[in-house]
Amino acid sequence: MKANSNSSDTMKVKRAFSKKPPKLIMALGITLVAAILVIAGVIFYQKVHYQNRWYQNTFINDVDVSGQTLEESRKKLLQVHDGYALTIKGREEGHLTIDGDTIDYQFDINSDFEKLFNEQHDQFHLFVSRNNYTLEYAISYDESKLSDLINQSDLVAGSESYPILKPQSATVSYDEAKQQYVCVDEILGNKIISNSLYQAVTDALKKAQSNLDITDSKKYPTIYKAPKITSDNEELQTALSLSNSAALRYIEWNMGEGVKEQITPTEISQWITYKNGKIKYDNEAIADWVENFCLKYKTVGKTRTIKSHNKKPVKIYGGDYGWQLDYEKTLAQAQKAIKLSIDKELTQNYVNDPSEENKKALTLKRKVIYANTAFRKDYKNYINDWDPENYIEISIKEQKVYVIRNGKVAFSCKCITGLPVEGRSTPTGAFFIKEHREAYTLTGADYKTPVTSWVRITWTGTGFHSATWQPWSRWTKDLYLSKGSHGCINLTVADAAKIYKMSKYREATFIH
Repeated sequence: MKANSNSSDTMKVKRAFSKKPPKLIMALGITLVAAILVIAGVIFYQKVHYQNRWYQNTFINDVDVSGQTLEESRKKLLQVHDGYALTIKGREEGHLTIDGDTIDYQFDINSDFEKLFNEQHDQFHLFVSRNNYTLEYAISYDESKLSDLINQSDLVAGSESYPILKPQSATVSYDEAKQQYVCVDEILGNKIISNSLYQAVTDALKKAQSNLDITDSKKYPTIYKAPKITSDNEELQTALSLSNSAALRYIEWNMGEGVKEQITPTEISQWITYKNGKIKYDNEAIADWVENFCLKYKTVGKTRTIKSHNKKPVKIYGGDYGWQLDYEKTLAQAQKAIKLSIDKELTQNYVNDPSEENKKALTLKRKVIYANTAFRKDYKNYINDWDPENYIEISIKEQKVYVIRNGKVAFSCKCITGLPVEGRSTPTGAFFIKEHREAYTLTGADYKTPVTSWVRITWTGTGFHSATWQPWSRWTKDLYLSKGSHGCINLTVADAAKIYKMSKYREATFIH
């Protein structure tokens, strides 16, 4: 028969409890009892010793009243605030001191004082932690005097030594040194909202505070007038991004001879405005820049001094010879490049680092388009654009044509220029040879005349050609005064053929 297992277990438990408790359990028990006795002693001490005193580490309105009775703490609080004054700290080193006597300030301890004492003693307090209490006193003062004092103070009204600066909103502005748009932070200023300051002062007076720091924007967010737009404004950041996208580009024309012209971000920044999420362009200002660009390199119509056939200097005015950019096509180039969409990454790279490499990535190169060209370029003296060794000279006074080659007269002949009356006189100035035709028909309002060896000088119809109808056998330098042409340079058949052969396309031709 099996033994009963439950009986065996019961016997083991009984034997275990019959042994003496271990030393560790006894030590823990003694410690627990001691702790309970200590806590009980502290509580008893607090109840007995502090039954009519403030607990340790007790501060009322930052005044230490630890261990003091109600009466002692009352007297201390009144004594601390005897001769009371409130000093206000403002922005820009501004300050205002309100003397209690000036506003007839008086205060006393109200009933909340005893209520606060009772609330403290209804709770258990350890002396380790500091107990801070805020108490509003029973106060009185002349509100009218306080209001006048605040409103007339330098903090509110300002003075020569303390000027009032209104707040200014953050803006997006072009920085010429950085060659990009930047966000200019808002200016807080020191413009006070007097009603808000008055409220903060009255609150401080109720607590008999001796200092009031109104520069603490977290604690006093409404005392100073705030700027409407701050630098973290989302719309402002959009304006910054779009303005840089529009302005950050260099549009370049290579003028030759190592000379380049550019439209830079600085110029573009003066031609764009941001409004309601969009960039607007000043097309008139862009056109003005292009016009000045074209005029800078225009030599057409400039006054030139040539060395005539007799080596004497002669001034030549007007004409159509010289360099001239095609204004319409150049304007179209500029407008298209200015408004061209550029990869945002390239723009941002330049914003982060305006290096030459990143600048190069934003450079848009354009070909120079000329409406008219000349023999050479001289950027020290633009009008030296013709070949001084090879040109054609026509002297109306002498009624002679001179072909200059290698600085010398290679050929000369007589001519008959236009009749010196309105509509028929030969134009003077610097021109260029525009076309050659062996046969050509001159047309006018009342004539249609075929000629040979036609060499065009002006687009309006002036040119060299043979004139068989002229009385060459009795030619004189004054014949043109009576037998003058309709403006062309009349020549004999032989001389016309010679000029036709010697003259070169686009060669400078001076008429004086």
